[in-house]
Amino acid sequence: MTDEALFARVAEGRASGRDVSAPLGTLIERWRPGALYVIRRVRQSYGKGSPEDDEELLQDAVAKLVERGLEQFRGISEQLPGKSASPKTFFMRIAKHVAIDRFRRTREVLAEAPESEEEDREGASGASGAAERSTAVEGSRRQEERTEAAELYWAAYRRLQREHPNEASAWDLYHHQDLDDHQEVAKRLQITVTNSYKRVSRAQAYLKAYLLELGGEG
Repeated sequence: MTDEALFARVAEGRASGRDVSAPLGTLIERWRPGALYVIRRVRQSYGKGSPEDDEELLQDAVAKLVERGLEQFRGISEQLPGKSASPKTFFMRIAKHVAIDRFRRTREVLAEAPESEEEDREGASGASGAAERSTAVEGSRRQEERTEAAELYWAAYRRLQREHPNEASAWDLYHHQDLDDHQEVAKRLQITVTNSYKRVSRAQAYLKAYLLELGGEG
């Protein structure tokens, strides 16, 4: 069964009070790789926690889906009004926000913690050196993340070129070549402006799906 069909079975079963553990478990296993990837990226961006936290946060996301998400899902995209949204994308968003909330709270608690007397005696020199090391590590980590994100994007774009060359051509003109003008894109490709909008929109949807798959593969 498709994700949509299973999700509908879960929602209907929950509304009627039936046991939905079987279809829900199937969905979570399908979505687990992508959700853990999203959680890991959030954890790395905050520089807090450990890999052991990822599974716990995944379970928190599942609990949030069951408690509130099933009633909140409307099947409409927040990023592309008028477009449909998949249950998987909806769950990825839940996992992302659960992780953000956890590590943001952790960072705020650490920031508010009073310094110990021993830390006060370390002096300005030690604090400055630690700050410099922290900045260097953070810069290196962010550069690594940017490189990884770029590699994922270009892998997704190469797949778009193979599977949907028309959409890839429109996307290349509109984004890579910075035309940012559907009339100019339509003129270059000898298509209508409406078709330019459609091709760029479809390209964006394909790329998002490819990136989710690539992210799930880790």
